[in-house]
Amino acid sequence: MKALGNKGIYASLVMCVLFAACTSSEELKKSLVGKYASEGEDEYDSFRDTLEIKLRDNGHFDVQTIAHWSAAKMDNPLRPNKNKVAGDWNNYGPEGVEVAMLQTSDTTLRITDPLTNEVKRIFVKSQGKTLERTVRGGVRKIYHKVE
Repeated sequence: MKALGNKGIYASLVMCVLFAACTSSEELKKSLVGKYASEGEDEYDSFRDTLEIKLRDNGHFDVQTIAHWSAAKMDNPLRPNKNKVAGDWNNYGPEGVEVAMLQTSDTTLRITDPLTNEVKRIFVKSQGKTLERTVRGGVRKIYHKVE
């Protein structure tokens, strides 16, 4: 009888832990939804990006860069891109929508490329208020929630 009581206690503890894990996961999912902004610069340009995250019905997320702005730091009419005039901000437009899954064990959003199976990770920090993403060339961008 005593063993049955101990098993009941263990079962209840496991149920409580699972419930707490599922509840915090759902709260994190809801807190991730919104728009995030990032600012940065390199030797020649300044950048401003806006990232939007939407929750889908199946529990996955739509991740899209909705605005990618850049401006030259110095005038240079010979540059091959739009950034020829200092302080003139150019919008390169939105990027495609990527589908991400939330990995709660390390709080990352994981985007898997369907052709190569390459996984891109977006680290979630501060309960969904800050995102950290590594983009082309190993550049690390930090996004802060604005909405």
